Amino acid sequence: MHVGQRFGQASPRGGAFDNQSINSSPAVGGSDNTAHLKGKLNNLNDTVRQLQEQLNTHKKEVQILRSEKETLESVLTMKQQDTRKALTNELHRVEEEIKRHYANQKAEGTRLQQQVTQLKNDKTSLEKDIIRIQKRIEELELQIGHDERQ
Repeated sequence: MHVGQRFGQASPRGGAFDNQSINSSPAVGGSDNTAHLKGKLNNLNDTVRQLQEQLNTHKKEVQILRSEKETLESVLTMKQQDTRKALTNELHRVEEEIKRHYANQKAEGTRLQQQVTQLKNDKTSLEKDIIRIQKRIEELELQIGHDERQ
């Protein structure tokens, strides 16, 4: 197995490992080839280190985002509870106000009904008085007419 197969055919710089890149070194099997492989291995180690740093950075960002998400959920839950409480209080206040207005309207209706009843009684009484006075006038007119003839 050669180096390209072992590392998935990709170099850290985007090129591919193949037999030509290994064989193109000045001294095949010499110390230059070892240096070349050590350089590639160092590049791979640098790439792994950079990727590990990026991975750690992204993990921290994910933790921060999760924390922010939990904080926002908590804030939204508290705001929801506050809003629900405020709306419940407002609903209770409006219901009480409606009950109070209803009671006032009912009392006003009862008072007006009593006034109508009293006015009807007064009207009946006045009609009786008018009839009584008309009879009295008729009686007086008869007496006056009767007295004039004598």
